[in-house]
Amino acid sequence: MRRNRLLLITVIAFVIYMPVMIFFFVFNTIYAGNWNLEDVAEDIGSDAVNMTLNVESNIQVVDGLEEGIAVSLGIPLDYETDTDKIEIIEDKAASLITIKIPTEDKNFYYRNELTGSQKGIDSVIFDYSEKNAEFSVKTDGYYIPVVHMIPRQLCLELNTPKELYGHVYVIDASHGGEDIGNSAYGVNEKDVTLNIAGEVSDIAESLGTGGVYLTRSSDEAISDVDRTKLIELLRPDIYVTLHVDADRNTRVTNGVRGVTNDQSGINDLRALVAVIARETGQKDIGVTVEKAKQEDEKSHSPREADIYLGYVTNKAEAMKMNEDTYAKTVAKVIYSWLMQEHK
Repeated sequence: MRRNRLLLITVIAFVIYMPVMIFFFVFNTIYAGNWNLEDVAEDIGSDAVNMTLNVESNIQVVDGLEEGIAVSLGIPLDYETDTDKIEIIEDKAASLITIKIPTEDKNFYYRNELTGSQKGIDSVIFDYSEKNAEFSVKTDGYYIPVVHMIPRQLCLELNTPKELYGHVYVIDASHGGEDIGNSAYGVNEKDVTLNIAGEVSDIAESLGTGGVYLTRSSDEAISDVDRTKLIELLRPDIYVTLHVDADRNTRVTNGVRGVTNDQSGINDLRALVAVIARETGQKDIGVTVEKAKQEDEKSHSPREADIYLGYVTNKAEAMKMNEDTYAKTVAKVIYSWLMQEHK
């Protein structure tokens, strides 16, 4: 009798609590294939760094999905979704893409699974508030996102610049902000380097050449820490830094020179310096290897090319660097050199 009563209590408890357990299991996990994304509303925050990337900040949105495109994340859409009201916000510095989809049915995303290869995705956090399903997509690096709209699905494609363009080049205009660099005769290093970097960017944009980035596109200070972060994000093939020299002892030293960290690339850099000198009428001082390229599995060590564009303490050279045509001339040479390097 006592055993029967214990069995009856067990059956009743099972009948009462099992539906509750099923409810909490189903409605606290969003379907995502093998992902198992938690339904939590947490503050992502942003580790924004002080850098300016020379890229469009708006994510490209296209209709349809061509065959062979690898989708990183596929988000289903219900029949009543107003696609015109979908919001896509990107924070490149924080490697975060936020997708807000209007829906009256919160449980839609508990009943329909996410798809995709997960390529480039570090994590996805789902939240529902104010009649919006919100997906916070944290990427594991720097990607160029494209959103493909197909019937009843939003597809997020993530590709690195190298995958899209076959190459990545970074132009670093040294100094900036309160750090004017070397200066004389009213000519500041920070301005000369920024003008040339901007011209390289303009040429690349006008010719539709992707994969060319700037550390800064305005008069702002960029720290070495931010430059390192940018290198790790973009993983460039070549990192070009622009400088202006100074010799306050004689004020007559002049000429263009180069410094590289890669002995194997010294001849290529010599060719670049020679062409700059020829096109601007400056003296070719040559190229040296002054810093060894570090092979570190934990960090990306690109081929570096430091170009010293002349001596601002030499009045004739300072005036030359201050001419409107100087930046355009040097930029054309640098751009052509980069494209030749790619070939």
